[in-house]
Amino acid sequence: MRPPFSRSLFLRGALGIGVAGVGFAGATRLSASNAAPAPGSFGGDTGASGSASGSGSGSADPKWRALQGKLRGRVMLPGDLEYPVAKEVFNTRFDNETPTAVVQVADAGDVATAFGFAAENDLEVAARAGGHSYAGVSTAAGSLIIDVRRLRGVRTEGGRAVVSPGHTLYEVYGELDRSGRSLPAGSCPGVGVAGLTLGGGFGPESRAHGLTCDRLTAATLVLPDGTITDVSATANPDLFWALRGGGPLFGIVTSLTFETIEATAKDVVRLTFPGENADRVISGWQEWLRAADREQWANISVDADGAGGLRCWMQLVCPEGEGETVAAALTEAIGVAPTDTDTRTLGHMDTVLYLAGGTADQPRAAFTNGSDIVSVLTPDIIGRVLESVTRFSSVGGTGWVQINTLDGAIRDLSPTATAFPWRDHAAIVEWGAYEPIPHAAALTWLADSHATLAPDSVGAYVNYLEPGDPLSRYYGPNHTRLAQLRTRVDPNNRIRSVLTS
Repeated sequence: MRPPFSRSLFLRGALGIGVAGVGFAGATRLSASNAAPAPGSFGGDTGASGSASGSGSGSADPKWRALQGKLRGRVMLPGDLEYPVAKEVFNTRFDNETPTAVVQVADAGDVATAFGFAAENDLEVAARAGGHSYAGVSTAAGSLIIDVRRLRGVRTEGGRAVVSPGHTLYEVYGELDRSGRSLPAGSCPGVGVAGLTLGGGFGPESRAHGLTCDRLTAATLVLPDGTITDVSATANPDLFWALRGGGPLFGIVTSLTFETIEATAKDVVRLTFPGENADRVISGWQEWLRAADREQWANISVDADGAGGLRCWMQLVCPEGEGETVAAALTEAIGVAPTDTDTRTLGHMDTVLYLAGGTADQPRAAFTNGSDIVSVLTPDIIGRVLESVTRFSSVGGTGWVQINTLDGAIRDLSPTATAFPWRDHAAIVEWGAYEPIPHAAALTWLADSHATLAPDSVGAYVNYLEPGDPLSRYYGPNHTRLAQLRTRVDPNNRIRSVLTS
């Protein structure tokens, strides 16, 4: 039986894919990069009232000492012993970034204090939780990083859960599972639950239960001016609308309240198809989705093998005991027999772990990702997606494209009901390349892919940020309302953004 798929391990050579050929579109030969060391742990935690450790020159600055004196948490500055680990994020591509400081907050009051300090010293602010920002926002040079990872706790009461933002998605799944509950969310275990929710959040339960942000019923938010406010459908409804899919531009959340779903056992089926039939697989998947019960979900991945060929595979998730029947219906719609089928019946947390690649502690890696949103997946559009991946493969690229559906319960709300705008669309097309593909070569391929889909791409997913894009690319018809709200809430653009207005 094949082990569960881990994309990061796969693209680091776990399945024997080497780096070959010449650079893409004129780039240099694709050569391997060295993986950064695994992250360490925060040592010597002094507790909520502890002070900044280390003897860096920055810690002697009176303004930083004054800030530390106002906090229950800690300030980490360049030169401090723990600063290198404090600023470390999942993507090793950002290891050389040097934020001005990392403030490890202990409560909402600390967040407000940090915002006030940033205003007094004209510093940009970025939140840090899971540290999975594709654009490296949570370790950006010159920014004051507000690290919420010490804000922890998950409290359940019936179907409601109050979650602190310092948790990873895997931790939240585990805590909710104790009460037989879950959330419709993603499969990457280390992402922060706060960032995932603010951008939308989709995964195997989304056809049945919508996006993660659709289950958000309330939040506590610290605004850029330091105001701590409760947000819900009846309290600050504009901000509540924005938090559900509008990203991190309006403040820093210190508490999130969700209406949860039942945690259930699943059948998980992995189907592998010949790469040359990827077009038929995608078309058949679309046909199958039209009639599939909402409790049934599948996505598609097409991987470049670095030698001009493709690999095509699917993950199917459905209720326990239905795997073989549902997989047969999906295969019939595709019209191509899979070369390999792996069917498993798993409990809730085993399903979470399997879809995460078999581990909750994925190794850090360097990667470059982006996305396009398409309203339909016609044969022509499918062909252009596959042409782009094949071109990259032909020059030694081992990038990939993953296609996730936007149907089912996601469409139960209108595109303007929340800030997440892509509810009348077919799919999110995510492009990605992990190490050893150099960042420059990956960027060139992403640009080529976007250009290839340009006639039919209507935008992109805000949790897959690409620096320099206009804000409108991620928010579609909701862009104007979000931009106006951002101007009102953060007139000085205190919160860092890599997007243009």
